[in-house]
Amino acid sequence: MKKKNLQYNIQTLIGDILKTLSLLEKINSKYAVFSVKRSVFSEGFDLMILAEIVSDYYTCLETAFVRISKFFENNVDKSKWHSDLLEKMTIDVPGIRKALLSELTYAPLKDIMRFRHFKTYYFEMEYDKDRIDFIEKKFLQSFPLVVKSMKDYILFLESLIKE
Repeated sequence: MKKKNLQYNIQTLIGDILKTLSLLEKINSKYAVFSVKRSVFSEGFDLMILAEIVSDYYTCLETAFVRISKFFENNVDKSKWHSDLLEKMTIDVPGIRKALLSELTYAPLKDIMRFRHFKTYYFEMEYDKDRIDFIEKKFLQSFPLVVKSMKDYILFLESLIKE
């Protein structure tokens, strides 16, 4: 019975990751539409829209990270849980779980996490174009890496079911 319960829990986690992948594709589609119509928006509004897209992107990822972390019972430092959670996703735990993210994927996500934190807690109506351009590059850099990492993680989880 215990093995069946574990298989169910792994399948549930796979479902959560698949849902995250679907949401990420929707976010990416919104970005694609935005990037085509960007010139229609008056200066400043385009930066606000882009900031919201990138913020939604990271929030979506962080939700998946929390679910993965809880499944494998990882503990995070409550005082800096956002950064601790992201870092935990880069750690391979031998015999327990493999890392979700590579260092290559971690670096741009760390910048996006910091931006989202700033945007959420230090709200400003005027966005710095250079900063938003930098974050946009990090979004574009990380998106395909994250999608591949999540698909690979599903394969890892499926291998646990077969064991």
